[in-house]
Amino acid sequence: MAYLPAWTDGVHHDGSAMYLSNPLPAMGETVTVRLRLPAATPVTRAFIRAAVDGETHMAPLHIEQTTPGAVILAGTLTIQQPRTDYRFKLMTDAGAYIYNAMGISRADSPEYYDFTLLADYPAPLWVRECVFYQIFPERFHNGNPANDVLDNAWVREGKATRRRNWGEPPIPWKEGRSVDFYGGDLEGITQKLSYLQRLGINALYLTPIFVASSNHRYDINDFHHVDPHVGGDAALAALRAALDTAAMRLMLDITPNHVGVEHVWFKQAQQDASAPEATFFFKDQTTGAYETWLGVSSLIKLNWSSQVLRDRMYRQPDSALRRWLQPPYRIDAWRLDVANMTGNLRALQLDHDVWQEMRPHLKGDNPDLYLLGEYFPDGTPHTQGDELDAAMNYAGFNIPVRRWLGGEDVGVQDGQPYGDPNLLPAEAMALQWQRFMAAVPYVITLQQFTQLDSHDTTRILNVCGGDKALVKLGVALLMAFPGVPCVYYGTEIGLAGGKDPDNRRCMPWDEDAWDLDLLTYHQHLIGIRRSAPALAHGGFQRLLAEGDVIAFLREAPQQTLLFVGSRAASSRVEVPLAAAGLAAGVVLRDLISGNVYTATADVLVLTGLAAGTALLLEVQPVSPAAQN
Repeated sequence: MAYLPAWTDGVHHDGSAMYLSNPLPAMGETVTVRLRLPAATPVTRAFIRAAVDGETHMAPLHIEQTTPGAVILAGTLTIQQPRTDYRFKLMTDAGAYIYNAMGISRADSPEYYDFTLLADYPAPLWVRECVFYQIFPERFHNGNPANDVLDNAWVREGKATRRRNWGEPPIPWKEGRSVDFYGGDLEGITQKLSYLQRLGINALYLTPIFVASSNHRYDINDFHHVDPHVGGDAALAALRAALDTAAMRLMLDITPNHVGVEHVWFKQAQQDASAPEATFFFKDQTTGAYETWLGVSSLIKLNWSSQVLRDRMYRQPDSALRRWLQPPYRIDAWRLDVANMTGNLRALQLDHDVWQEMRPHLKGDNPDLYLLGEYFPDGTPHTQGDELDAAMNYAGFNIPVRRWLGGEDVGVQDGQPYGDPNLLPAEAMALQWQRFMAAVPYVITLQQFTQLDSHDTTRILNVCGGDKALVKLGVALLMAFPGVPCVYYGTEIGLAGGKDPDNRRCMPWDEDAWDLDLLTYHQHLIGIRRSAPALAHGGFQRLLAEGDVIAFLREAPQQTLLFVGSRAASSRVEVPLAAAGLAAGVVLRDLISGNVYTATADVLVLTGLAAGTALLLEVQPVSPAAQN
């Protein structure tokens, strides 16, 4: 903010191990809390202000360490409740400043944006080490043509199934109603695991594979069986075994908000009004019509006020969500489709209730299970540690990054009058990042699911207008940003695609059709992401956000990294190192190119940056000679 003095840019704290002795404390544990100030600071005293049992408590900070570029203050905070919200109060001769997760200000603010520590929170730490790969199974690889859907096998929404040749363009929805099939299956995925290992992938996210009537299978007809056209239950067990050998994790996708019109439960409800399944749905007693998902007649909305539905979905050991946690499937994660709508219909708003009750049942079977909710809008109220582990971070990463790179928001994709085609300034992108990070505990931020594109969005190559330099910049951002990165199948070899179903084209396996430079870049960046502790576990500090340029810090006790990205050619960029607690003379090596840079002042000056430049600069250790 313009009225803040320059020294405030160097005030920093986050929920990482750089600033907390234990980011995942036990109840009753005393945590050391650190705050970084710039070397030149007018702060005379500083305090941690925490809300304990609804009352404000203040604890002093003391100087723990000084470096050439920073002063590190430390204090203690005893964790006495499930959630502890805290902020800092900094005293100067000119007045006091309040510092929370939204930044520093002379003004106070609600506790909503305070830093947060969760007591006894069992974080699924394995996801921090993962790079996921999203597969739309029907379009990835046909491993067994014997299970292909044939012409006229069934009719959906007035359209008969059509068998297509691999690589033909997907049929538009109005013409095909999602019953054009190419034969992709689980056996095909198993056959291509070696390709994914070479890419560096160590976790898979599959869109639905259960019995359904469409190629996307979000109209599930039986939660308890894998669709025979992707290989059936046995193919999933075989894939699981192959993933174990490859040391790869598996996330499946399910629809807790709705079922297909052919679902066994819905058929039972229609046949017998007194059947338990009749309570699973919303039926207008006057018209006989059932409530649907957004008016789509083939997707029947579930009524979560039904206790029997809850039994069938997650309370019973063999329920829909728990069955697949058991051998031989042993999935590692659930992606919960349209989580934003699940349990909610007009006066009935049960989403918090559903997630809070569901969580212990599923975690009881697998304490390390990763529970991910689909939220295009704000998912932060449901990612506070007692419901879902993470959201698909569309609002907090995907959407602002796509708008910064290519100027396309969701309204543009959908052809709506509220669509904004203009490029988002870096200042706005960084502010949107900060708002969504500040609204959740930082341990949750490190679990948020980040993508550049997915089966629900135009592909990133299209967003960038075919500019592969901008795509590479997006990939670097994806790997450097806090959270769990996921590559959408085919993006790594330059697969294009507009609004769905065009974004669900067949994966081309003829390498002559691949962009090998883009593939090599993905391999390199994925390798960096998986080997860099600062990217998996580190904190986050924005350093620069101006128009075409973004720069931020990722730091962990073992490593300090500085990301710089420029979407347009930039003749001169000055990255403020003093704000990062770094002093003049620091040496940085770019992990992407190998180039070495030395800062001769308290700013890092970069000149002649090409459009799409991405740098991931690692601070090099100071030699003993330099220290003397």
